[in-house]
Amino acid sequence: MKICVLNLSGNVGKSTLAVHLLAAFAPTSRIVSVESINASNVNDVDALDVEELSASRFKEIFREIMLNDDVIVDVGASNVAAFMTEMTRFKSAVGEFDLVLVPTVPADKQQRDTVATIGWLHKLGIDGKRVRVLFNQHPSEGLEPVEVTYAQVAGFAATDGKGKAVFEPHAIVAMNEVYELTKSSRKTVMALAQDATDWKAARVEAKRAGDLVALERAMAGQMAHDLAVTAQENLAEVHALLFPASAPTTAIRSRRA
Repeated sequence: MKICVLNLSGNVGKSTLAVHLLAAFAPTSRIVSVESINASNVNDVDALDVEELSASRFKEIFREIMLNDDVIVDVGASNVAAFMTEMTRFKSAVGEFDLVLVPTVPADKQQRDTVATIGWLHKLGIDGKRVRVLFNQHPSEGLEPVEVTYAQVAGFAATDGKGKAVFEPHAIVAMNEVYELTKSSRKTVMALAQDATDWKAARVEAKRAGDLVALERAMAGQMAHDLAVTAQENLAEVHALLFPASAPTTAIRSRRA
């Protein structure tokens, strides 16, 4: 499958989702990071083979899209305007993507940019059925429904946005500290969740040896694992919603402390 992740706005989690929601479930996919200024999170994971190209090298990007049956194109905020301009010049590139994923977050500016992004994609001629809005960084402690937390996008979906993108059923990725923790571990959330380390045994051994550093490491490891399991369960649900034919058949079980 050929997937593009973009939004006119930065700080919506494009690279994070490209890694943990898309690439982690399709490890053989070619990953193209379209970026030239800011470091992309796709480079924070050792297991991923990433091709970095700026939008000024669109012909090379287009070649990668045409050559690979499974490709994930992560368009950074610093390159999105140039990327969109090139898409208007190479008009057939629009038809290459099976899915254009547009993440949004609760912040007002990012929601306005999300609406503008969808409008631009529609003007470019992309079928609205292939444009999917993803509600990212949803506050897990919040009780407000999506229609309230992402009010601008929800209002657009109910009015001018009809037919321009798929908004429902809502694909929601909850806020979770583990996404920051993956940067230091250089692993995907899936890999952290599947880590078989017995942190309870490590904690017991550290206490026996009086090793406070090892004890802290074991406790931090347990908490990171628990957060990863929670996040991965959420990601698996969202992935199954986006790609029902490729839904994973195995669930991740949490290791109890």
